[in-house]
Amino acid sequence: MCQCDNSEAVSGPCCPSSLTDEMWEVIRPLLPVRNLRKGGGVRKYGDRLVFDSIFYVLSSGRQWRMLPRDLMPWDAAHRWFTKWRRDGSWDRIHDELRRQLRIGAGRDPEPSAAVIDAQSIKTSEGGEARGFDAGKRTTGRKRHVIVDTMGLLLVVAVTSASVQDRAGGRTAGPARGCLPHGQLGVGRRRIRQLR
Repeated sequence: MCQCDNSEAVSGPCCPSSLTDEMWEVIRPLLPVRNLRKGGGVRKYGDRLVFDSIFYVLSSGRQWRMLPRDLMPWDAAHRWFTKWRRDGSWDRIHDELRRQLRIGAGRDPEPSAAVIDAQSIKTSEGGEARGFDAGKRTTGRKRHVIVDTMGLLLVVAVTSASVQDRAGGRTAGPARGCLPHGQLGVGRRRIRQLR
């Protein structure tokens, strides 16, 4: 079981999925600034505990309601996860961490080219996002993953399995504006211009 403290001054990880002090120092400046003029009471849980609770669910694959009592209540953790997803905080944190990694590797902060690949997944659930991939003979959905030339994630999109890789790249790439020049390598082949 995790041994967590509810304060901001947690030193070291309390669970295997918890942030280390070094990781927290990188992420803390990227968090949205809280505007006290908009109201709200004093927060009961610090941002680090919120992150530790969210990462526990994401890394373990457990349900939100199965958060250990040593972490924060599941409804509060889910509320913060949803709020940060809706306001784009997760995307901003991800993009800034990717920029820092690229700069650390001596590369341009923004990628100039990317590679797309897709994987068809069998699903038994219905819905609009279910189709048939004739090449793989699979009924289900398809994950389109776009990475930069260093292998760092740019975009993940889920579509019907009937959507081809190139069309999935057209849908996913411009949606996040991941490449300013529209260059995309299709499945590790040559770089193509998408129009």
